[in-house]
Amino acid sequence: MKQQTGTVSEPPQDQKTFDCIIIGAGHNGLASGVVLARNGQRVLVLEKNNYVGGMGGTREILKGCRNEVGASCLFPLSGEIKHYFDFESHGVELLPLPVMAVNLTGATGRPLIFFKNPIKLSFNILRSFGPGAMLGFIRLMKFCEYPARVLDRFSARKAPRKLEDIIAEATTAQQREHLELAFKGSAMDIIDKFFPDPVKHRELRASMAFAAVQATYKGPYTPGSGLCLIYTMAQEGSEGLMQRVKGGIGRLSECLAQQITDLGGEVRLKQPVSHILLEKGRAVGVELKDGSRIHATTIISNLDKQATFNGLLAGHTLANEDQQKVDAFTHRGAFVHMLFKLKGLPSYSPHLDKLNRIRGARFGGAMVLDPEQLQASYEACLRGELPEQIPLAFQIPTVVDSTLAPSGCHTASAYGFYFPCEAEKAQRGKLRDRMAEKIIDHICLHMPDFRELITDQAIFSSDHFASMQGVTNGDWTHGLLHPDQMIGERCLVEGTGHTTPVENLYLCGASCHPGPGVTFLPGYNCAHEIMAASMAQPKSNPDAGATSAGPAPTAHAA
Repeated sequence: MKQQTGTVSEPPQDQKTFDCIIIGAGHNGLASGVVLARNGQRVLVLEKNNYVGGMGGTREILKGCRNEVGASCLFPLSGEIKHYFDFESHGVELLPLPVMAVNLTGATGRPLIFFKNPIKLSFNILRSFGPGAMLGFIRLMKFCEYPARVLDRFSARKAPRKLEDIIAEATTAQQREHLELAFKGSAMDIIDKFFPDPVKHRELRASMAFAAVQATYKGPYTPGSGLCLIYTMAQEGSEGLMQRVKGGIGRLSECLAQQITDLGGEVRLKQPVSHILLEKGRAVGVELKDGSRIHATTIISNLDKQATFNGLLAGHTLANEDQQKVDAFTHRGAFVHMLFKLKGLPSYSPHLDKLNRIRGARFGGAMVLDPEQLQASYEACLRGELPEQIPLAFQIPTVVDSTLAPSGCHTASAYGFYFPCEAEKAQRGKLRDRMAEKIIDHICLHMPDFRELITDQAIFSSDHFASMQGVTNGDWTHGLLHPDQMIGERCLVEGTGHTTPVENLYLCGASCHPGPGVTFLPGYNCAHEIMAASMAQPKSNPDAGATSAGPAPTAHAA
């Protein structure tokens, strides 16, 4: 292949210079920018859209509402991340969630209420499902502790290792067997150990199975699907599974963008990058869609590996081994995302009336399937068919945050899983609309008045996210959460977490460990890896880079 990188000329000395250019103003790209700017780097962030945050952004999609583009809740942040970015002192408010989720199974299944307080959660399981179920839940949490601790160890600022190596490090045969099951077994291999009765434990089995597969593109009986269950629990923090941000999760990214500008950096919106400039095999800058070029010592891509190397670096030939690593990543965005504007707050069915009286219970949760039904829906998706039954995650965020919608109105969102994303392109639009109807039908199964309250709605599938966010095949996880592309398998250069085979080019997004979720760890760790590398090398001439781009809008915190 011919290397199409163009000739890089020395820019005029009176133009702006940058030490680092970050492609994409998602939360991880912005996290890298803050760290580098605090350490004296001249940072430029370039974003193709007119808002920051990427799949963790918030913008008006339905009139008068602040809608979350993708992610809506964050895992509790690690102590180090909280301390470093200090969101709360910058005006970000985290909202209490007395009820994190209500999971519903079938038309008549008992609701499983996930209270934020773990003791209250355990006693709720005891009251609803009996002592055997509570004991099983406690034992499952205990089982997850060791593999979660092992994974936590690799969330810190050190290069993650491959799962095989992590398993081999176990000191006893029992520990190795434990990790083999946790990392390579199916979700049901684990769940069956603690909830063996499909009748007595129906709702718990269904909830755990759904938690294990919603981002894996696997069924609960598929080998390797257990890793997602463990991986979810490996997130640092002790304040429950998730938190809401007042004003939408995009407030976090808006806060980081403001910090960058306060530190003398720039965040330019509506500035799409067409490709990365190379000189003698080194990344030296970027070219924008309008043809202008900007140079810097370091280039960071917040895009996934294939979007970076097969898109922004198209024409540059990687070594065969490196290209194989890039191409080995599987990307499938097998979901439909729906947003709703409602003229009132929907109510649960009469047989679920107690949920209407529990504070925060209408916030949201999941409408799940029995594991066998879940597996059948996955297998239909694999065949390019629309599943008969749709599992979904559902929220009405205005239950806890009235700022997201006009007075008297509510917003709601739903993710329907197992959309047949590999169906013929000409058919995907019709399948998307049919799946949207199934999603509404499923919600109405438990909230009968939901449909009549809808005043506006928007429907997105993986095709939309591919074009809007530049993610390969609309895969917001930047590589599915499968054992063969997790932890150390996400690294391109052994012994590093973010370095690439192209000199001066780094990756900072969810394609790096610890992967997706609004944790800020990939971006934070990437910046520290860059600083460590720069300390090991002679400092470059600060006047070596420059920009030929004209003025552009700068992002500010809302």
